[in-house]
Amino acid sequence: MLRAALTALLVALPALSCAGTALVTRPDTLRESPSPFAFRVAEVHRRSSVEVLEVRGEWVRVESTGNRSGWIRRDSTDLDSQPAPDTLAKPPSSPLRGTPALPRSPTRASHHALILSLTPPTPDGQGAADAAKAGRIASLMGVPDANIRHLSGEALTLDGLRQALADLDARIGEQDRAFIHIAADGARPRGARECGDAFLTRDRQPFTATELHRYLGSLSARADKVFLIIDAGRGEEQRPAPGQRNRFTRQLPPDAACSGDTFERAGLPANLQLLLAGRNRAAFEDERGGLATQALLACFEGQASGATGLADGETLRACAQAHLDRLPGEQHLTLAGNPALIPSPLAWASDPSGKDAPRRLLEAIHAQRDNRRQLDILPLRRTDGAAALRIASDRPGHLYILQADESRLTLLYPNPFSPDARLEPGTTVTLPPSDDHKPLANGRLLFLLTDSARSLQRGGFQPSGAISATFPDARGLRLATEEFLGGDTSPLCRFSETRNLGTEQARKCSTAFAAKWITLPAGNAPR
Repeated sequence: MLRAALTALLVALPALSCAGTALVTRPDTLRESPSPFAFRVAEVHRRSSVEVLEVRGEWVRVESTGNRSGWIRRDSTDLDSQPAPDTLAKPPSSPLRGTPALPRSPTRASHHALILSLTPPTPDGQGAADAAKAGRIASLMGVPDANIRHLSGEALTLDGLRQALADLDARIGEQDRAFIHIAADGARPRGARECGDAFLTRDRQPFTATELHRYLGSLSARADKVFLIIDAGRGEEQRPAPGQRNRFTRQLPPDAACSGDTFERAGLPANLQLLLAGRNRAAFEDERGGLATQALLACFEGQASGATGLADGETLRACAQAHLDRLPGEQHLTLAGNPALIPSPLAWASDPSGKDAPRRLLEAIHAQRDNRRQLDILPLRRTDGAAALRIASDRPGHLYILQADESRLTLLYPNPFSPDARLEPGTTVTLPPSDDHKPLANGRLLFLLTDSARSLQRGGFQPSGAISATFPDARGLRLATEEFLGGDTSPLCRFSETRNLGTEQARKCSTAFAAKWITLPAGNAPR
């Protein structure tokens, strides 16, 4: 009882947003919530510097080294000895209202990153700058520090590069996510115009697009999604701008293998998204690293623009291109693979707004499906006016049926008559009767079959007669979308390796789902 009362008191205390940094004055434990009984995230050491995000009574939410955030005791910092008025700021406007925001995804142990810096060493450290920026992108995508691998220098010979990709493939569990960042000099054998894309390893050997695709095919067959950034040139430029260098070379052995394959070839896996620094021409770097990596990081950190709703690959490409267009060199980004994939479930370009926003969000959710899964919906005729549907799939799962209204999302199943339960293939479900102003006949419905259950309460759905619906505002649409894309965010699912979980627990932590659009004919819609 004492523990419950203490937790309730801590939650009830007013919260202040705080800007600036603090010094840790004694060792403490970073916790997931402001309670001494909350889950441990990491240890913070004495004399380490942390960024202060929020103050709540005797607790402070901070971000420590490695982009880990959590709560520590206020008296473990020097916050109270700092000049008070200057360190406290007005609470920032909610990202649900106001300027575009791209918040960080919850860290998950099932997310992995491989950062490869193959560019030649320079006195001003471009390679280190690329690695730091790529690491920041990985953190924003929810990759924990322990799962970020960075290789550079002599470790990245042709054999070393092959081994690094093979090691990543070995680490990936079923339905894990992978992010790969490659900073390199693009390369093509001398005088061979028919040769396709490659980049240069540290022993001056070309790693061809054909070989890269072979690795990506193996990785994509097991992973949930794979995101790849290649910051390398694909052509020559006679006069780079002052202070810039072109990431392209023809300095290869005379007998270098020639491949006609290109990085953005057709037929890439549907769960792969590829961003390329150039479009058959030059890509540049300056003293801060590759221009493409710099531009993409700026967008990942919240400057995405040009779209409403979730920031998918095309939104990020357009945002980064806008940054590059303000620089000399006329560098053009290329997007390949599936442009609709969203690197982060919380990657919002701006508030969902307008009458079309609910439909666009359902389209975005549908685009994140695992299209390797089979899902068929067979409408059945009934004489009592209800709509019966037989679910045919290649695996069991939790079924959710959604419809977009002008300002909200409506959940038709589960409903008060049919609670959420794990369904076996071949199960028949019944939709509730519709009211007069929201007919289901000829209406477009999105069917989701998820591995794990979604929390309708956490998703912001409220019962409304025989159905449930979100609040008719941007916040309601955000909560529902993030819940369906993000899945279970409990500590076990966030901090446990997929391959270390049992089959049942791995399914509970999975974010994967099958999806299908269905339009009910008039004869099969409930009256």
